[in-house]
Amino acid sequence: MPAYGHRYRRSMTITDSSTMASQIHSSIKRSSKMNTVTPMGNIGWTLGNDCPYRCKHCYSHIVRNRGRDLTKKDIDRIIQQIVSINVQTVNLGGNEPIFTNGSNPKDTLLPYIIRSLYDAKIVVGLTTAGITLTYLERFYPETLTFINDVDVSLDSPFSEEHNTNRGAPLFNQAIKALDVCDEYGIDHTVVMCGMNWNLSDRHIDELIQLARKHHAFVRINYIKPTELGHTEKIPDAATYYRSADRLLSQCQLVEMGEPLVSVAAGLPHKGCPCGTKSFRIHSITPDGKVPVSPCVYAHDYKIGDLLTDDLADIIQSIPFQIFRSRHEKPQTIDGCSGCQHIESCRGGCASRAYLTEKFKSGKIDLSVRDPYCILDAERSNSERLTIGNIEMFQQPGIVLVHRDYLCTLIAKPK
Repeated sequence: MPAYGHRYRRSMTITDSSTMASQIHSSIKRSSKMNTVTPMGNIGWTLGNDCPYRCKHCYSHIVRNRGRDLTKKDIDRIIQQIVSINVQTVNLGGNEPIFTNGSNPKDTLLPYIIRSLYDAKIVVGLTTAGITLTYLERFYPETLTFINDVDVSLDSPFSEEHNTNRGAPLFNQAIKALDVCDEYGIDHTVVMCGMNWNLSDRHIDELIQLARKHHAFVRINYIKPTELGHTEKIPDAATYYRSADRLLSQCQLVEMGEPLVSVAAGLPHKGCPCGTKSFRIHSITPDGKVPVSPCVYAHDYKIGDLLTDDLADIIQSIPFQIFRSRHEKPQTIDGCSGCQHIESCRGGCASRAYLTEKFKSGKIDLSVRDPYCILDAERSNSERLTIGNIEMFQQPGIVLVHRDYLCTLIAKPK
């Protein structure tokens, strides 16, 4: 199979998607001849094709289409494929995971999925607005013993703001979920999608205080614009670096998943993990396919059908090679050649880079650098950006499913 390095750097317009799909399909078949399987330790699985909530920053609703539900046979096949490539952890999220089979939670297959993954010796995590965990605690309490850790989503530490952004009164559900985790001894994290309106010092301070009160980790997942409307919510570079500094000044660092923050902090890093060490299994489509992509946000790079294609072949196909080429040959990224930070940054977050470019120019192109490039930010602000006095979290052996998965920051309040 051909290697896709710098010669694959042509800008692919959005209208090229059908051509790319044809190339992708044939690449799965060709990749079956390859013997080497790229190690993928930590992955995500988007469950379900329905959600009753209307979160304004949702990255999956544009591809959420009702029509086909998962069956236990589908689930068994997917888990068998996950096991076949030695995956270590699976985060169940994307949509609210309780809604695996429509908006009625009574039809859910989530307990079956969790138990099956656990029996396969795979570490299981959940990402939820709260309702999934509280529903499991009420109707399937035994399932909670099979969950390693839970990320509870809050768009703001202030209830009114959170509920407004979610389009539903979910703040108390989130707090209840944190309490359930405490009661059952499940490691838990408060995760916030970082946007231009919720990263003030006041928001960061209150978020840390809330996490401290509920014995939780804190995770900030800076928004990636999967649709045009999201571009209005993107924080500027100054806010990105300031908020990370504010967080880490009051917390111990658990996971430095943001390549550019690591550069500002003077810490070693190996770039974006998507497509190199992690990937995403997407929800089932109306025609009964389960595609995979190198990153949860990379809907343009979805490929294959996990119900018929082997996962080992999928992760050797063209979209994954493109992501890996970006990571392995960062000097081919526009503006990165010769940069002093290239080994740590490697062009930054791949999906944030290509999605920002997509909505700016209409091109789907992974050969562009992260819009939070620290050199660009320093030139704009006429000052050097540094994040100092990082205190590392000292608890060896703790497993969180978002470590080494996605470009994200995880911290523990001091």
